[in-house]
Amino acid sequence: MKPMTHEEKNRQIRKEALATVLLFLLCCAWHVGFGYGLSGCDITVFHLPLWWLISTPGVFVVAVAGVLFLLKKVFVNFDFEQEETEETGDVH
Repeated sequence: MKPMTHEEKNRQIRKEALATVLLFLLCCAWHVGFGYGLSGCDITVFHLPLWWLISTPGVFVVAVAGVLFLLKKVFVNFDFEQEETEETGDVH
């Protein structure tokens, strides 16, 4: 783990929070969009309407894929309590 300053930690926290909110909004748009968008479609699979199959289980797949993406590309492991001083480089 690379030591981070307090400002870098706050920036990273904001970045992670924003990415999480964007994933949440994407999941909501997926669920509502396909739920209402395909509601007039008469196609069924195993007696389940197509809108339900794409909307409900589909949003689960999108959410899991999004969380895996966030874990690999956005989230950073750091100790929030540990802080590096600027003048000496000592860790508290």
